[in-house]
Amino acid sequence: MKTIYRAADILEAHIVCGMLNAEGIEAEVAGFYQQGAVGQLAPQDFARVMLLDERDEDRAERVIAEYEQREPAPSSEREQASDEAMHEPEESSRLAWWLVIAAVVMLVVSWGMS
Repeated sequence: MKTIYRAADILEAHIVCGMLNAEGIEAEVAGFYQQGAVGQLAPQDFARVMLLDERDEDRAERVIAEYEQREPAPSSEREQASDEAMHEPEESSRLAWWLVIAAVVMLVVSWGMS
């Protein structure tokens, strides 16, 4: 096993490891429990991504390079995504109301037939 990436924290190590695994590159996170032992102290190189098969090193380095070059989405895109997410509950609550109305109508109809 070879260390392919030294992450800032354990969360980033899992993100990178997941990206590698998604590309068919076998990797795992090392140092998970060591970082927890030191609590809130500054990271001390515990969060590492280990490459299981060193033959995948070139591919893994390309995936990691792409990850490091990404920039966060502009705030307008994030706002648009959050606006879209806010409309979803509205649609599901509308459906819930229609189901309640249908149930009441069915109850009234069945009660009238008795």
